[in-house]
Amino acid sequence: MADTPPLTVHVIPGPAREDWCPTCKANTRLTGDILMLTPDGVSVVGTWTACEICDDPDELPTERGRG
Repeated sequence: MADTPPLTVHVIPGPAREDWCPTCKANTRLTGDILMLTPDGVSVVGTWTACEICDDPDELPTERGRG
């Protein structure tokens, strides 16, 4: 049996687009596709989202929801 080279797969986030955040009730969320590049081409394998208000990385999880 011949040795086959290992399969190389690259997964990267696609371009972001503005989206509606149901928690904030505003267009403060970013959404993008997760793209996978294989020898057969590019495929969309999922979606990522992040809200600039709800997903603040500097805020502790216990502080979320306080207003």
